[in-house]
Amino acid sequence: MSGQIQTLLGSAAGVTVVAVVLFVARPYFTTLATWAAQATPHAVRRLYRRLRPVGGRRLKRYRDQVRVECANVRIGLSPADRDGDGGRPPGLRDVYVPLQCERGGGRCDAAGLLRGHRRTVLLGEPGAGKTLLLKHEMLEWADGGDDKVVPVIVELHASNRRKDPFEELITEKFQQAGIATAAEMVERRLDSGGLRVFFDGLDEVGSEEFERVVRELHDFAVRHPDCDMVVSCRTAAYDQQLQGVFDQEIRVAEFDDASILRFLAKWPHLADQVTAARIFQALQDDPELMVLARSPLMLTLIAYLQSGDRPESVGPLPNSRARFYDMAVAHLLDRDRLLNRSEAIGTYHAGRKTLVLQRLALRQLSESSARGDQQEITREQFESVVEELLPGFDLDRSPHLQGMLREIVGRSELIKDIDRGRHYQFTHLTLLEYLAACELRADEHTLMHHYRRDPKPWRETVRMWCAVTRGSCTRVVREVFEDADMWRKVLALQCLADAVHIEEELAEEILTFFLDGLGAPGDQHDHIAKGLGTLAASNSPRGRRVLAALVGTAQGPASARRTAALRALTVSGRQEAARALAGQQDDEARTALQAMGDVAVSSLARRAELGEMWAVRSLRAVGTPTAAVQLAGLLWSGHPVVFPVARAAAWNLAALMSSPDVRDALSEWTAPPDLPRDQQYGWIWSGLPYTGTLRVVAARVAWLMDCGRLDGHPASDLASDMEPAGGVTTVHPHIGIPLFACARFRWARLPSGDATWQEVDSGVNLAWETLELPSHVSARGPLLDRRRLCDFAFKSPAAPSGRGRQALEPLRDVLLRIHGVPPTQQAVLRALPWAVQVELVRIRFGDPAHRFDTRLRHSAQDLRTQWCQIQEQPDPPRALKAMAWAAGGLLTLLVAGTGGTRIVSQMFGWHPFGLGSWGPSDLAKVVFLLFLIAAATVVFGSRRHAWEDRGGDEVVDQLGIVVGTVLLSSLLWVAIDTGKELMGSWQVPLLIAAVLTGCCAISLQWTSRINKKRNNLLRAAFSAQPDLAQNR
Repeated sequence: MSGQIQTLLGSAAGVTVVAVVLFVARPYFTTLATWAAQATPHAVRRLYRRLRPVGGRRLKRYRDQVRVECANVRIGLSPADRDGDGGRPPGLRDVYVPLQCERGGGRCDAAGLLRGHRRTVLLGEPGAGKTLLLKHEMLEWADGGDDKVVPVIVELHASNRRKDPFEELITEKFQQAGIATAAEMVERRLDSGGLRVFFDGLDEVGSEEFERVVRELHDFAVRHPDCDMVVSCRTAAYDQQLQGVFDQEIRVAEFDDASILRFLAKWPHLADQVTAARIFQALQDDPELMVLARSPLMLTLIAYLQSGDRPESVGPLPNSRARFYDMAVAHLLDRDRLLNRSEAIGTYHAGRKTLVLQRLALRQLSESSARGDQQEITREQFESVVEELLPGFDLDRSPHLQGMLREIVGRSELIKDIDRGRHYQFTHLTLLEYLAACELRADEHTLMHHYRRDPKPWRETVRMWCAVTRGSCTRVVREVFEDADMWRKVLALQCLADAVHIEEELAEEILTFFLDGLGAPGDQHDHIAKGLGTLAASNSPRGRRVLAALVGTAQGPASARRTAALRALTVSGRQEAARALAGQQDDEARTALQAMGDVAVSSLARRAELGEMWAVRSLRAVGTPTAAVQLAGLLWSGHPVVFPVARAAAWNLAALMSSPDVRDALSEWTAPPDLPRDQQYGWIWSGLPYTGTLRVVAARVAWLMDCGRLDGHPASDLASDMEPAGGVTTVHPHIGIPLFACARFRWARLPSGDATWQEVDSGVNLAWETLELPSHVSARGPLLDRRRLCDFAFKSPAAPSGRGRQALEPLRDVLLRIHGVPPTQQAVLRALPWAVQVELVRIRFGDPAHRFDTRLRHSAQDLRTQWCQIQEQPDPPRALKAMAWAAGGLLTLLVAGTGGTRIVSQMFGWHPFGLGSWGPSDLAKVVFLLFLIAAATVVFGSRRHAWEDRGGDEVVDQLGIVVGTVLLSSLLWVAIDTGKELMGSWQVPLLIAAVLTGCCAISLQWTSRINKKRNNLLRAAFSAQPDLAQNR
């Protein structure tokens, strides 16, 4: 009975204790439940976003379809000729070079203009890359874009044979991806602005349907005002027909020298920099060839014909567009024999296949110029052409009809199957125009008959014909030139550059007319200037005459005529033109000189050496390795005070060093032997895998950018002058990260009610939904201080995105201002990739655990050390950590156990192990009181964030350090004294304590060093940058 009573009493006591604990902890559990209720919906939404397929299950299938359709550059040229890689065409991601357009005398990214505008007409010359730009935009979305706005391409040539509304054509794109509810989805997204529609190839619509399609485009844009739309078209076919609703026109610019180099470096089997440099040098040596290479399509042909083992079979590069096509077609039709591939040699002679393609191209262009469907050839049309020519080849219809068709489609890559043998398509419209011109090379009457009937689709064919005809093209060019329409007259000038033979009298008449008409109001697209520039590129008598006339005009007073002459000189690419432009002092001529690319580098370098800042910026705009080497030579050209061009060269070179081609050139650059070794940050790239002169250049560039501020150099005051950095919007991350992260500035301590903090709070509150921050976090509540609030904001998954940038850039600017960040570091930060900026701002201004304040002092030397160790990632120090725990635990057990037992015993008058009294009892009570104070410090320290803004964190920390030190010292003293009484000597316990302390301290020191390398504060920013090694 007594046992049961004891059990009941024990249970009751236990229940009572639990009840008391729950009652005391009730506020805690109430707060926890409230927080969980608030956070659960947000957490569920984030979990759903993470677990679901990108874009949802239905759109995931559409993404896969986009990747299949847009992933490759389908122009009929496989880089390996079906050797080793299955004949796959080059990947668009691998070889794509961002296209540019000319705006305000400079160049800007064409894709950026597309994304920033609601209605755009994308114009360009044949082969300028309009379709590839749209496909690249599709791929960018498929590889990581969100599903709020979905892009879709509509090929307008389909409107030649179908009168279905565009909504139906768009719906079919999604139905092809297996989306059953495509119609409803398209309707909903068109109404809400959830579609981005690319209408590709307005110039491929025939004359009979052109007005109808333009009208439908106009009506479609009006019906769906919230959707982004782009219409691509050849410049020659567009005459402001959509100007009423499409208010932005973008004209794709030709490749500049830097783009040509980047493309050559990316092309498969041209990865060898020596080969790419050799081809580029060959282009520079032949201005006529360089003019052709500025077209992406022609540059693709050049890269194809010069890659792999083809140069030996095709011979030297021609300098005529028609001869390029002739060389490419001949190689593609006969490459098996030329490259000694006996196992794959075709059955039919290359000449016969060429005749079939020429006849097919002419028939297709003739029959379709009215209806515009040059892009689609039915199987019946293809077979009828082959069947017509088989008797002349002395071949039977069976089996050669199907055999020749299969071999042309399967082996030539000039024509492709687009829907399982029902329809075919030339891989590029320009190839069709060239082959049609070849078919008519001896029949100018038929050519002009088609041209008179419909000039637009036959314009390029007439120009090609003048280059491939075996006789004089005087009659054709004269008829074109005598047309009253100025646009058609320009074709005569273009034919003059390509003509095999033309009477001198007519040539002189054409040149006089257009030289006198330079800058005429009718030449809105600079076609006259481009035509004259193309002629001036030739070193022929006619070319030299045009060049001299252009130079004379360029040296005259400012006028529309002079502007056109400057444009023509830029197109010519001649050294004589560059020297003439370098002698002009106005901004217009300087812009024209800059646009000439590598040809202008020597002239620009001479101007920069004279201290002219515009020339330094122009060298950066040229952007080639040669320009970078010239900038490197300016780095030691004088003291920054006396010669600020050195600082300007540093800023502009820092922008170019992100290019691997530039880094390779600087690594191989032979610097002058007497360069001074001071005034540079030698540590800047000491931990990175860069070699050669490149390290020296980077060290000097970084020092000049902030004038030695990180070293406390007297010239650092010059860094506030930001004129040398003018126009620089990007900086190599490996230079920018250490310049910002290692600068001396600290967290600003302002009163909580300061208006600046209110600005920070306001900025974060406005961006709350975009940043997807936890719903329980409030910028106004006492739960978090501003440092952690910034950490939450910049650590958000949405922070690196475009939406996050819109929300966080104002907050970044406020933080830079209130912390007094120097202008140089501000400019450096803004020039870094946004993902890197996010990490750097979070590290410097975020969580106190990552902040360089009074509690965690990181000296400049310590930060440099961390940057130099940025790529070091040692293994976890498990053995050292175990040793530290063992030694520290044993020491703690001995000290706390022995000292604590002795103190408690003294307080209650106990004498264990026969030990005598230890000091007065009041002293033991004091030590015990210190223990209680230390415990209270820990408890209150956990709540210090509620009053951190008033400096409470430092008060608690300092109190804890003082109390802890006194407590540990007292316990150690008591423990050693106890050991002395037990062992008869104080040396043994002191030795044990020293050994354990030493083992623990050494282990902790080495563990800390290794962990510092593993948890490098700067690694997050370093890892956030684009992979520079792959930036080709």
